[in-house]
Amino acid sequence: MSKDRIPVSPAREDWIREGHDWAERVAGVLGAEALRVDHVGSTAVPGLAAKDVIDIQAIVMRLDPEEEIAALMEAEGFRRKHARETEDRHDGLDGPPELRAWRKLFFREPEGERRVHIHIRRNGADNARFSLLLRDFLRADEAARVSYEAFKLALWEVTVKSPRAYARIKQPYIAMTLRAAESWASSTRWRPGAPDAYWRSAE
Repeated sequence: MSKDRIPVSPAREDWIREGHDWAERVAGVLGAEALRVDHVGSTAVPGLAAKDVIDIQAIVMRLDPEEEIAALMEAEGFRRKHARETEDRHDGLDGPPELRAWRKLFFREPEGERRVHIHIRRNGADNARFSLLLRDFLRADEAARVSYEAFKLALWEVTVKSPRAYARIKQPYIAMTLRAAESWASSTRWRPGAPDAYWRSAE
C-alpha cells in the first residue's frame, strides 16, 4: 500500500472539533473573500467511518483572479495542488446549467501539519451546494449513513491497493446518494444552516 494511502477508520470524536478549528483558520486566512467556510466530507458526520482527512469548503464570490486567492493561502503556508474536477462532477443530476460549474481551487495543509483538504468553490455552483447537502443528509438520515459507511468500508477492502479504483467506484455511489439527498432536501425544505466559520470584520 502506498504510504500516501489513508485507510477508512472508525469515527473519532475529535474530528468535529478539528473541523471547526480548521474552518475558523481558513476563514481567517481568506478574510472578506470567504462568504462561508464549513467542515464537510465524512469526518463532518458524527459517527461515520472515514479517512482521517479533514475536508474544509470555503465558498467565495469569485475564483478569479486565482492568483489573489492563492496568495492569501500560500502566505500562511497552505500548499496549492492540482484540482481534479472529476472529483466534484456528478453527471446525471438535475440542476440549472448555468450553475454546473465544477471548477475549484484546492489546497493542502501547511507542511508538517495533519492532513487537511481545502476546497475553494464559487458561490452558487453545484459542487459547493452538493458538499453541504450530502453532509447534512447523512447527518439527518441514519439509514443512509449506515449504508454509506458499509459501502465505504467494503470498497476500501477491495481497492486497498488501487486508489484510482476507489475513486472510480465511489463516484457513482455518491451520485446515487445525492439523488436521495435531493428528495430529502425537497421534502424537508432543506437550506444550509449557519456556517462553521465566516469572516468577521474588526468591528
